Amino acid sequence: MRTGSVVVASVLALAVASCYGTDPVGYEFDKQEGDGELGLWIHSGLYNRAYELHTPPTMDDGALHPLIIFLHGAGDSGPAFRRRLRADAATDAGGFVTVWPSGMQGTWTVGCGYDCTLAEALGADDQTFLETLVRTLANELPVDTTRVYLMGFAQGGQLAHLYGCQSELPPAGIGVVAAEIYRTVAQQCAPRDRFPVGVLHGDRDPIAMYGGFGPGAVVLSAVETVQSWLDEFHCLDNPRVQFVPDTVGDFTSASIYRFSDCDAGARVSFYRVYEGGHAWPGDTGPWSTFLGLRSGNIDATDEFLSLFASMGGAVLDG
Repeated sequence: MRTGSVVVASVLALAVASCYGTDPVGYEFDKQEGDGELGLWIHSGLYNRAYELHTPPTMDDGALHPLIIFLHGAGDSGPAFRRRLRADAATDAGGFVTVWPSGMQGTWTVGCGYDCTLAEALGADDQTFLETLVRTLANELPVDTTRVYLMGFAQGGQLAHLYGCQSELPPAGIGVVAAEIYRTVAQQCAPRDRFPVGVLHGDRDPIAMYGGFGPGAVVLSAVETVQSWLDEFHCLDNPRVQFVPDTVGDFTSASIYRFSDCDAGARVSFYRVYEGGHAWPGDTGPWSTFLGLRSGNIDATDEFLSLFASMGGAVLDG
């Protein structure tokens, strides 16, 4: 982005922030990547970026702890996403440090190649932001940088796809809900490592439509998204299939396709939620009924944690 455009974008960011009172945003040349207050904000890519930090009760046990980065959907924030997911008990049980960053004015850069989000228009770089965040946390806390996982919803899940494809600090696993990959990201995907990938999608999602969306389907379908990871990791087409019936009476069910014959260190799981809408399944907070049904027959957080643990080393011993 040209200098003039960057200045205009930064002024726009400050104006929006002042109107909505959201994340602290600044345009400062005198800071280094990573400067900031632990658990509140970090300086990255010309902006002060906010995040919320949670540490497990076992934090002082002398061990290195795995880290999960939770990425919210468009129009949300890290702290609000944390309250809605109610994941602390599950991540505490695994000894995870968790971090809940906030996107620029509720949006992320997702590798679309044009100004498809406000974060893209503002010239943010969320891949660098996440890498800086990981390094900063590892400098301040007993975080194991070889066990960094991403869970993302909707646009946050699209950022997780991008990060898995391109980051210099490859994740140890990603799990996404209602998040299909951009075609351009899939075409340029070149992960530096192999890791488990979980893709969960409701087939009645009115926002991230199951069959893909955008002019010329710039966003792949849920099935094509899974296939892109299967191709990337050279997985054989012989999944173990599990059906999850409707035991809670919410009119949803699910099929889970687990692909384990992949490159060493890789595994891909696809969770299709029948009649599921644009929501994170499980014991989570309220979601708008306009976004379709939220399944109580499957818990996305638990499924992803199990997927990560299946590769070994995802949770603390004992």
